[in-house]
Amino acid sequence: MSFLGRRRRRTLLALLELFQLILSLPFRLISSVLLLFNIDISGGKIERVDNLPMKTRLMSLPDNLVMAAKSSWRSRERVLAVFAGVFLASLVISTVLAYGVGLSQAFLQYSLQEEIFDAKVDFSEGPGEDAEGRTNDSALWESLCDEFVQMDAFSDCGLVFGRQGVRVDGFFDEDFIVPQPLNVIEASGPTGNWENVSWDYPEALSSGPPINGDRTIRFYGDGIWDGELGERHSVRGQDSRIIYGSWPASAADAAANRSIVLPSQIASSAGVGVNDTISELNFTYITGYLTGVNLNDDFEDCQGEEYTWSAGERAYKFCRVTMTVRNLTIAAVYQEGGAGNPTLLFNPLMVTDAVLSEEQKTILMDNDHGYLGLAVDRSQLPTTSTADATKWLDNLKEQMEAGNYTSFGILVEYNDLISGTITFLNIFLGIIQIFDYILMIPIVVLSFSVLIYGLVLSLEQRKREISIHRVIGGTEGTLTGMIMLELAVTSMFAWFAGYSLALISVPLVLDAVGFMSFRSGGIDINPTLSLVTTIVIILLTVGLSLLFGRTRTRDFLRIEIDEGVRKVAETREPRTLLHFLSFGIGLLAYAESWIEGNGGWGSIGSEGLISNFIVEALLFLLGPFFLWIGGALVLGRIGAAGPRILTALLSWSPAVSDIRRGLRGSGSSESVNRLAVIMLLTLSIVTLAAVQGYTGTIVDERTTSAQTGSDLQVQFDSPVTEQQARNELMLAIQRSGDSDITDISSMTSVADIFTNPKSQNSLVRTWVLFDGHEDTLIWDTQTIPGDDIDAVVSEWSSGSFTAGSAAVDVFKDLEVGNTQTIEYTEYDFEIGADFEFIITTTVTESAIQYQGRHQWVPGLSSTEAEQAIVIGESTYRQLVGNATADAYTSTRWFFELCDQTDGDCADALRAVNAEITNGNGISAAQDWSTAHRENERNGGLIFGTPGLLSLQFIVASLASVASAFVFLSLVLTQRKRELAILQAIGASPNQVTRLVLFEILSILTVSMALGVFLGLAIAESFNGFFGVFGYIFQIFLGQSAPIDRDLVWPWFDLALVNASVLVAVLVALIYTTRKALQADLAVVLKGE
Repeated sequence: MSFLGRRRRRTLLALLELFQLILSLPFRLISSVLLLFNIDISGGKIERVDNLPMKTRLMSLPDNLVMAAKSSWRSRERVLAVFAGVFLASLVISTVLAYGVGLSQAFLQYSLQEEIFDAKVDFSEGPGEDAEGRTNDSALWESLCDEFVQMDAFSDCGLVFGRQGVRVDGFFDEDFIVPQPLNVIEASGPTGNWENVSWDYPEALSSGPPINGDRTIRFYGDGIWDGELGERHSVRGQDSRIIYGSWPASAADAAANRSIVLPSQIASSAGVGVNDTISELNFTYITGYLTGVNLNDDFEDCQGEEYTWSAGERAYKFCRVTMTVRNLTIAAVYQEGGAGNPTLLFNPLMVTDAVLSEEQKTILMDNDHGYLGLAVDRSQLPTTSTADATKWLDNLKEQMEAGNYTSFGILVEYNDLISGTITFLNIFLGIIQIFDYILMIPIVVLSFSVLIYGLVLSLEQRKREISIHRVIGGTEGTLTGMIMLELAVTSMFAWFAGYSLALISVPLVLDAVGFMSFRSGGIDINPTLSLVTTIVIILLTVGLSLLFGRTRTRDFLRIEIDEGVRKVAETREPRTLLHFLSFGIGLLAYAESWIEGNGGWGSIGSEGLISNFIVEALLFLLGPFFLWIGGALVLGRIGAAGPRILTALLSWSPAVSDIRRGLRGSGSSESVNRLAVIMLLTLSIVTLAAVQGYTGTIVDERTTSAQTGSDLQVQFDSPVTEQQARNELMLAIQRSGDSDITDISSMTSVADIFTNPKSQNSLVRTWVLFDGHEDTLIWDTQTIPGDDIDAVVSEWSSGSFTAGSAAVDVFKDLEVGNTQTIEYTEYDFEIGADFEFIITTTVTESAIQYQGRHQWVPGLSSTEAEQAIVIGESTYRQLVGNATADAYTSTRWFFELCDQTDGDCADALRAVNAEITNGNGISAAQDWSTAHRENERNGGLIFGTPGLLSLQFIVASLASVASAFVFLSLVLTQRKRELAILQAIGASPNQVTRLVLFEILSILTVSMALGVFLGLAIAESFNGFFGVFGYIFQIFLGQSAPIDRDLVWPWFDLALVNASVLVAVLVALIYTTRKALQADLAVVLKGE
């Protein structure tokens, strides 16, 4: 049989043995536990090891446990190694699983923060002569809330006059758009300018099914103003929805003041504020509709106007009637949020129903505009999985719709608003969890590596003890039971400690907003694990410890007694070929990631070495793990050879001569070879987590700068001059009253015109950067040609231009350094003598030099930037003239106010943003701090994964320090006899100490250095992994993430961890070596 054939056969046998081990794991665990009670089932049948009665065994169990605990305390180093391994494995596995539960909870709660109502209860049948289970008595209808809130599932309920009853199967039912809301059409009052208000709301059409494109209004009954629903109206997470005034404290307060709460956009457009009054407000309600073949028919009795609404290929005709309420007082103004569940529409005007007469309420009830809004007790909602939550909600719907309510037998239709959110979460959360679980594979593997290594060291120390017990008459059952009981006690304590700490730490992990940066998000996370999951964790940690311990003990019992006493070690041939193959695949993944990240290398293009997307994706997903495991095993050999390497390098020093002689008889390299591998594994993970964690934090900041462009970006309703924009912002700064922002440091705008290359008819969008823009706009080296921002800015000012990827195609023969001439055409319109339009044109041109491509301009759309060219102010003045340039106006202005990364400045920016948003003529504003927080929560979750990377960094750092101290102490304790022999042949204590320090420190120093470099390579390889998932998220979310993940190297953090490891090693070496040197030589040599 050939060599390759024998190797394949050995590989197949190894796989079969592994499969057999997995299948036999439950049996072996049960066998190990039963053996504690002197019952042996390993032979395939139940046999009693001795004839002790059950009562005697149970009575002796407490004594045995106490004896095991005392034995553990006497051998603290040995037990500590087992404890560290089981604790770390339990902590990591429990954290990973609990993180999945907590992430589901957090996502669900974050998604529900925007939603105020969790359910909409309508009558089961629509209005009509034959309708059953209905009433037009609003008080009777509202009384059902008393029955609902008595149910454990609901925390609050109230009557709402708003959208008509929804009786369809979901958003995709074409009749979902038929039920219409109440729409505002006009308002007037003694203050403000209500004629300036537009009641159109096109955002509603682009954020869900095309139900209605006008501003909606709701009238709230008594149950809405206080309690849980009142709290949700006033607060979103930890942030207040209310920016001016306050939410009415009670229904009586709202009724007495005839309160209305306005969206900020309406209040800003009208120029009104808190305590201003609205004399009259007109809104419409729907009395009927026609569709399909009846569309051309007329309503029998429409008291209002008829209007037609088209949604896709289907059209509807509605009868819309106007209703009026009077004498309203503005109680509060709230900040409009994003699109919520389309069932209720969003960002309405909210008014107390006390302003409606009983007749008006009856009319609205008759036309199906009255519904009950419910708040589910979200603490009751299962968050173990979205499937459990969906099942719970489905059961609640069945329960609600099965009842007849009140003595009048009202029947209801229950519309769950949470299920739509869960449908999205099922997909999105699944992708994120796959990403996060893959990211945690290294730390899980590390935890098991530490566990197995700790068990190996601990049990190796007991080989001689077991042999001696056999000499004095110990039986196999007694010896196995003694070791297994000690392992069981230690492992259970370690499991419980790791499990408890994991459940405590998961909420903190989910609060991470950056690498090693945490901020509470106002979400209550309770990541409890199910009983089955807990049992699985016990099997994987305590069970593995017992199984490994039992196997090792049985191996010890099989060897001859003299071999055990003499500590004869069984050596295995390392699988060198497999190690180097894994390392080679990992290096290929690293090279591919590096080449693509740097836009190519030599003759290799930016597409890299591998052109097949599937193969490349698999390489990016699996390559980092091959690099990590293979690299640790291969480089671990170099680490173990550290003493020989350093003695060769320092051979010129006389101080090394004694050490070289001492190293010839030392077996330490073999003893700490596994520890060298552990150091490589742990420190490479520390490096990976630090590099990718800080990179994610910087990516969030760069993304924010690209989005906002500056500290503050303000968009006006109409073009304003620089002075007008400055004056408006200064008023907002004064109103905010924050001492951290008192003036405007600088400001700029980006002009937008159209030009064309000379002699070509193709128009190209042209953006103009005014002189000094670099003081305000936050430029990124990624967006400019080259990496020198100052040089590019200077070129723009001197008459050069850059072009987006699509704009390049407009020009002919465009190469860097070439000069192009662009033309600007100005049109002038006049009326002639015969009242005809006369159009005159003025064409100006400018020669500009091409300096390369840009990717985006700060604060502007990256998609539009691809189709635009960017010029400087000097070129702009040549094209439009100085008069036009000096009179420049714009709807968009950028402001530099303070250092946006400073905490006090960030708070001040949010305050100024709130003020300017509601200023006169402001349509929108965006500050860097608010956008950064949003990116930390959202973008950071996908690309930065700050919580898990922080966890990896902390756990791996602790593992490296603990491994260095605990395992090294254990290794050196095993070398007492070797150190005693050195003293016996004449070595001084200083010489012995010097030998041990040099030998161990050289091994670990080389291993630590290799571990850091391996971690840097893994971090680069993981960039390809992040790129694959980034591509998936872009497809799923339909958006792009233009920021490159340029790796950040946090040398200080890495140096701090390595210094901590060195300190731990020095303490362990000095403590253990001095302890060994202080022992009596005769006793040590005789005892050993």
